[in-house]
Formats: sequence, structure tokens, C-alpha cells
Amino acid sequence: MPETLAHHTPYTVSAALLAREEMRAACTARDFTAIFLLIRKYDHVGQDRIAASVEGFSQPRISRIVTGKAQVEDLDVIERIADGLRIPGAMLGLAARMWEIAPDAARPRGRDPLRVPAHLRDAIGVPTDAPPVDPRHDEVTDTINRLLATVETPTDDSDAPIVLPPCELKKRILSAWSSGRPREGAPVLVLVAGFAGSGKTEFARFISEITGWTLVDKDTLSRPLTESLLLALDADPNDRHTATYQDKVRPLEYRCLFDAVFDNIQLGISTVVTAPFLQEVVSESWLRRLKSRCGTRGVEIAVVWMRCDVDSMRDYLETRDAARDSWKLSYWDEYVASVNLDQRPACTHFVVDNGRHAKTNLADQARQLASRVRDAS
Repeated sequence: MPETLAHHTPYTVSAALLAREEMRAACTARDFTAIFLLIRKYDHVGQDRIAASVEGFSQPRISRIVTGKAQVEDLDVIERIADGLRIPGAMLGLAARMWEIAPDAARPRGRDPLRVPAHLRDAIGVPTDAPPVDPRHDEVTDTINRLLATVETPTDDSDAPIVLPPCELKKRILSAWSSGRPREGAPVLVLVAGFAGSGKTEFARFISEITGWTLVDKDTLSRPLTESLLLALDADPNDRHTATYQDKVRPLEYRCLFDAVFDNIQLGISTVVTAPFLQEVVSESWLRRLKSRCGTRGVEIAVVWMRCDVDSMRDYLETRDAARDSWKLSYWDEYVASVNLDQRPACTHFVVDNGRHAKTNLADQARQLASRVRDAS
């Protein structure tokens, strides 16, 4: 019994191991294969206990990293490892973690609603006598501006069958970030759509992070229930392509998704929702219903389409190593042949170019920006 309890006791990297030069070098390189092997060698801690200490990890996942079959690249995953194993942020190139900051030194989370960067005052109508923001806020805001520059605004001559009311998305995002008032003005619904691996989640999280708007992610909301329902139907829990999923499960996912979204909207809470929406954004009838439902509540709608090339999508799916992508990766040519890469929403919409040849790798920069935003708040 004592061994079993010890096996599940949360583990933190020892001070002696953190002081070793080889550990410091592995952390600087973010080489988690080496880090986990050093933990085994010097702290005598196995994969099960490491996994139990990091949110969302399992022993098989640790094993894949140790054997070089999987890599850790996503910033949020690196942060979870740092927090779970208590590796100081500076060693991994991160901002100081909250557990490293003494309670009396921790800064408040909220922003002063009057402290607005000077170069944004005219754009959002802030009084000219408002005090300037801290230089660090300006630095973050400049990065936000560069990322938002990748968002292509719908043109006036759009030939989309469904014309949505104009939404000044960039202005709304910058206003919420600068003022710190996410509920200011009419609520806005930002619908982020695109193929698997196009960077939807990263872009949606980026918007939510800097605005304070609620994030509703289909996978987060419904995946456990989806997998359980597929098992109950004697299907593969990772199935996302057969008739069983498409006809019996998918409609329920999207119904639950929008029930949650409109609960927020009815309360006047701006919401960012992300899912593929591959069937929905090409359906004129679905878009009309969405437009009508939002219009009766005074809600602005911004549909964002993530544009991405095939090679970039595959690179991303391989990197995130999610079980639900196994069929796509195993039958890549068949999967690509089944989708229309020229597909675009049948409504006025924003476009974000997130392919490997884009001027800005938005998904990667959005992940990197998240910790800076939290640190500047």
C-alpha cells in the first residue's frame, strides 16, 4: 500500500537536478526527451509518476516523448509541464510562473480601464486625457496588432449569398483588450471555422485571451460525451468520418455547442466559438437562421475562415498527436480527396492565412503571445 500511494504522489523536480548543467541545457533546448530521462536517472522517478504530476498527461504519452515518437512544441503543454513538475519558467524560456511569485509580489489580474496605449486612443474613441499604458502593455499590444494584420476584412463587393451585418472585428478586439471591458458594447459572436489542423483553436484562444470573451470549443465541450456515445454505438471512439458519427453523433455535438453559445449571448456575453463548421458555413439556410437568431438579440456576427495549405495542416496534426486525427493521418490521401480545399463560407467572412508560406505564422505566435498577455495583465 505505501508503494502504491507513493506511486501516485505528485512529483516535483528536485533542487539538485535543477542545478545540474545537463538539466539546464535540456530545459534551455526544451528537449523533453532528455528532461524526462534525466528525471529517471537522478530523481529515480518513473513515467507513471511524471504523468500523474502533469495535467492531461498519461504514461503512454510520456513514453512516446521519451522514445522520440512525439515532441512537445505547444506552449500550453510546455507551461503545464513546468507547472506540474515545478520547473522554473526562466529555465524553459517562459515568464515566471504564478507559483514562483510571492503572494505579496503578485500583480492583480485586472487592467485599469483608463490605461490605454496612446496609439489606440483615436481608434477606439478613448478621451485624450487618459493616462498612457505601461510600456510592457504597449509591447504586447504591438504584437496583437501584427497578428490582427493577418485578418483579411470582407470586401464590399463580396458575392456571398448571405450578407452579414458589418462587424468591425479588429476594432472590437482592440477595444476589449485596451479597455479591459469585455462586455462593453453589443455582444459579438466570433465563429472560427476551418479544416482540421488549420489553426482554429489557437486563433480562437488568442482572441479570447486578449478580449476576455468567453471561449466555447467543440472538442472541449463535447469530446468525452462523443467518445462515450460512439462506444455505446459499438463504434470507434475516435471516429470522425463514418456515417455513424456524421448522422448520429455530429448533429448532437453542434446542437449542444450552440445551446451553450446562446446561453452566453442571451446574457450579453461576447463569445468565441470554434469548430470545423464545414457543413454549417456552406448552408445558406443555416446561416440565415444564425443571422436571424443573432439579429433579434442585437448580436454582431463575425465568421472567420482559417485558410491553410495541405502540408501545413498535416504538420500540425502530426505535432498535436491527437487520437481523433489517427484516421486522417493513416489515410491522408483519401482524407484530402474527400474535402474541398477551396471551400469558403457562403456568407461575408474574414479570412486568416495560416499556411506555411503566410507572412505571419499566426497559430505559433498566438500560442507564444498567450503567456505574455497573462504576464502583462
